[in-house]
Amino acid sequence: MLSASLEKKKQILNYLPLKQKKASFLVELSQELVKLDDPENVFNFLLSAVEQLFPGFDFISLFEFDRKIHQLKLILSRKKKDIPIKEKKGSGIEKWIMRQNSSILIGDIRKDFRFDSSRVEGFIQRDSLSFLAGPLSVGENLFGAIRVESGKENFFSYEDLRLLGNICDLGAVILERARLLRQVEELAVTDSLTSLSLRNYLEDKIKIEITRAKNTNSQVSLLMFDIDNFKEINDNHGHVVGDLVLKKIAKNLKKMEANPDFTACRYGGEEFMLLLADTGKDEALKIAESLREKISDSVVVYRRNKVQFTVSGGLVTYPENEGSFGDLIGMVDKLMYKAKKEGKNKICFLS
Repeated sequence: MLSASLEKKKQILNYLPLKQKKASFLVELSQELVKLDDPENVFNFLLSAVEQLFPGFDFISLFEFDRKIHQLKLILSRKKKDIPIKEKKGSGIEKWIMRQNSSILIGDIRKDFRFDSSRVEGFIQRDSLSFLAGPLSVGENLFGAIRVESGKENFFSYEDLRLLGNICDLGAVILERARLLRQVEELAVTDSLTSLSLRNYLEDKIKIEITRAKNTNSQVSLLMFDIDNFKEINDNHGHVVGDLVLKKIAKNLKKMEANPDFTACRYGGEEFMLLLADTGKDEALKIAESLREKISDSVVVYRRNKVQFTVSGGLVTYPENEGSFGDLIGMVDKLMYKAKKEGKNKICFLS
């Protein structure tokens, strides 16, 4: 759909005068961009747009800014010469535009006092002389950068610089909107204290995994556990310590979510649940016992007081433990309370 839309814009370019057709393309580009809400689609659309606006390019590089490691990474590129683009984390040009938060036009890298051409990969490896680059940013929020290269000197004009700046600004606004929408969606399904998923989100996922297990003859396990003597912890040490205990347990669960088949949630006040997709009972029991032991070895320190805590849990595995979603939730809940009655700090399951 996006490809067809861009092809339509390309046809317009064949009939309008150069300046007018670029302005028209920019207007229609903004109309298409506002329809997008997925960052990957936005990046792809921006690359195609730049490719059409600057048909004489030799290389185009599009970088995404990784907020976790605070650096750029090359995610998309176009090239007309069979030479690799080696600067996967950006170059001095990208560092400049990020620092200045401004687009840049370089007519001849050999004569530009801002850069040492002997250290610019585009010039060394690809014989590029002209560069056009701009940041994808909204205020201090950086989303990436776009760089266009040509082997001809003074290939790009100040009009090109303005157009690229406009494209980058439009793209950045849409990426910022996508980021905010994603944050809203995450808040709707995330517990604010523990940063784990909320009950409704996990229950929907459990239903999906049960259906998948039924269709693929695979297994799915559910672990529900509750903090032992949590009321006494709050009464004796205060709710601040209680919150620290909840966060400590959540931290252990978040580590487990590094496995894409595992999903954790805060199921209730002091109750947690872990969904183990593609996991049979024996493996699930090992995981549950390991988690229980890690939690029992944990300590929360508050005002020089050390507080230890334990959990009791129940474990069921589908289809070994048959039943509907509601039946399985009922089973695992009863097993959890059985563990509490039998002395706490243990995991109960159906043999």
